[in-house]
Amino acid sequence: MPRGYSSLNWSNIFYVDPAEWSGAGPGYKLGPMLNQDVAFVGESGCRLPPGGPCYGSISVNSGGNGINNPLSFQPVSATVAAGFGPTNVTVMAYNNGNYVGSMFYNVGSQMQTLNFPSSWGSITELTFQTAGGEDLVFYDLQLYWVVG
Repeated sequence: MPRGYSSLNWSNIFYVDPAEWSGAGPGYKLGPMLNQDVAFVGESGCRLPPGGPCYGSISVNSGGNGINNPLSFQPVSATVAAGFGPTNVTVMAYNNGNYVGSMFYNVGSQMQTLNFPSSWGSITELTFQTAGGEDLVFYDLQLYWVVG
């Protein structure tokens, strides 16, 4: 994803039009519209070494969103699917580099919603880790900006 997209920094999260990618797994093809890009954690580099985890993160863009200057956000939920088959996903929350908490989810190749704990409160980064280098496809991300 481009740096600053939706006022966030995206690290090791990419996007693709699954209709244009012959290698897209079933979890990539669940969107409501054809020719709609989806974001995902994973790629061939995540599969090396074999069986290792893959990470992607979303963090506050220090440049703000042009309207106001968000200092943090409260994550609510993400609608996701495993790209090629079931995987385990650990989501970790950080606030200015300090660990806040984590949740473990089993994700299949059908779309599902991951709800994040409200107890995480306001954070500056979410990290998604998939087991075995598997892909995690994002269809929606819900969050609230905390504005300074």
